[in-house]
Amino acid sequence: MQRSMSRLCVIYTRRRQEALLERLQRLGLLHIEALPTENALSALDSPEERQQLEQLLLKTKGLCDLLLDLSPGWGERPTRAGKIEDLPDVRTEIEELEERVRKLVVERRQLQEHLQAAEQMRELIEATEELLKTLPESAGRMLIAGLGETSRLRPHEIQKTLEERISGQFALAYRVLPQDRIVLLARVADEYAVAVRQYLEAKGLRPLAFPAHIPTTLPLVEALSHLKRDLTEGPQKLHELETELKNLGREHGARIFALRAALENRLTQLEAAARFGYTEYALVIAGWIPQDEYARFEQTLLREFPGIIVRQDPTPALAAEIPVALHNNRWSRPYELFVSLMGVPKYGTIDPVPFMSFFFPLFFGIIVGDMGYGTVILLLALWLKRRFAHSEIAPQLAQIATHCAISAIFFGAVFAELFGFVLKYPHFPRDKETDMLLLFCVALGATQIMLGFLLGMINALRERHGKHALAKLGAIGALLGLGLIVGVLVGQLPEALRVPSFALLAGATLLLVMSEGFMGILELVGYVSNIVSYARLMGFGIVGLKIAELINEAGHALHNIFLAVIIGIVAHSANLGLMLFESTIQSARLHYVEFFQKFLVLGGRKYEPFREQ
Repeated sequence: MQRSMSRLCVIYTRRRQEALLERLQRLGLLHIEALPTENALSALDSPEERQQLEQLLLKTKGLCDLLLDLSPGWGERPTRAGKIEDLPDVRTEIEELEERVRKLVVERRQLQEHLQAAEQMRELIEATEELLKTLPESAGRMLIAGLGETSRLRPHEIQKTLEERISGQFALAYRVLPQDRIVLLARVADEYAVAVRQYLEAKGLRPLAFPAHIPTTLPLVEALSHLKRDLTEGPQKLHELETELKNLGREHGARIFALRAALENRLTQLEAAARFGYTEYALVIAGWIPQDEYARFEQTLLREFPGIIVRQDPTPALAAEIPVALHNNRWSRPYELFVSLMGVPKYGTIDPVPFMSFFFPLFFGIIVGDMGYGTVILLLALWLKRRFAHSEIAPQLAQIATHCAISAIFFGAVFAELFGFVLKYPHFPRDKETDMLLLFCVALGATQIMLGFLLGMINALRERHGKHALAKLGAIGALLGLGLIVGVLVGQLPEALRVPSFALLAGATLLLVMSEGFMGILELVGYVSNIVSYARLMGFGIVGLKIAELINEAGHALHNIFLAVIIGIVAHSANLGLMLFESTIQSARLHYVEFFQKFLVLGGRKYEPFREQ
């Protein structure tokens, strides 16, 4: 439901503007409206301070994200925002910590890259070291090392050719590696080194390529030694760096988070002060507050700020000017997410949230209608609520899922369905009693559609749109008359209602023509189509049941309990995902397309009180 809003005006001395702003922000109740002022800037506002605050806030947000990634635990503890007492000191604190953290992060990234590169070359390093041990130094001082493809490089031919040309002036060793690779090392006398190198490269030998952090001028033995140190000492250094970063997160995280909130609050204060009106000595604040909070708000300010003037403004306001504050109970509140996707209801009109909080789980449960699936959805909702407890949206989605799961379990008990198995106790078999189920779904749709027209009529009367109210009343009468006529014709209602039913339909049709012209009669056909659309609740539900039954029959036909369980889990999971998607989409569609269009009036302003971040 919508809260009644009260427009008020606050007048106070400019000398205590800072204190008043902080108190208003902590109260978090006043939706501030901008007032014209002769002063270009408020007493608080200075471009230099704003620029410094914005720059610091960007740095602090980046630092918070870094520290939260390094040590997630501190981010789960709520921290009250402090007050920015000395901006230069805060800047120094943030910049010093940022420099320290970023230096460690860069060092960690470099170490990870070095370790990853060395790990990728581990086989090559080990093979090269083993080959070096087999090469006698007496064969020559020049060492040639390279990597080739096994299919192309033929060491035996190379050995034979070199024996023929420079026998006794070289030594050769090689090892085959996975992935069609071969590493080859040769010691050669100085005078033959260039010719042997060119010969080996012509045969397909590529010089060993080391990671970028290894200087190209390093001899092979020293380069291998460098990589071995990376492999042996790198993990320990990396662990030490990560430990240091985590300690920084635990030590400074809460403080930086509080500074971020304080900076955000300060910027919000400057933005709020820019909307005040000013005289030479006084400031004027205009805004809106929920009517039920006005007395507490007034008493608090009068007690803490002697001489302040707080007055309600009795001047009438247009509905489009008044901010809309929704106030729903714990059950209904999460469904404000669905309505917010469309916009904000106009002030003074009916809030659709309580009605959606009743019908949405009801429709969902009718479609799913399985105790097993409902239980799984309930477990998923509980996990979501616990896993993302500090998220803003996830707990609300988890609560909606919980409502839907309870509804699915309830209708599953009515239908006696458990993962596609129909249990043997007295129940309503929806796959056999399709006529009754169809009638129930259509009747439910007619109830919601007529409720929508009733709410629309109330909205029209509130806004003094008599013609629209008459059209809504005519639609209700026409649909009710049609329903009674159908009931009489099929023999479900007494014959005595035939004449009153036709009379009701005729009178309602006349109202539609009077209010909307002959287009009203054509729209009546659309209203009937809206009601029939609710048959989808039965259709999608039975399709889900039949898929679950086919899964069970396929598992039974395997004659292997292990395979049947595995296939059953996978297939039922897929069917559950499909049911979740269809149930959510179809339930939402019936509200957005069929129900809301009958009464929902959008175009309101969202209530955005001046409050702490």
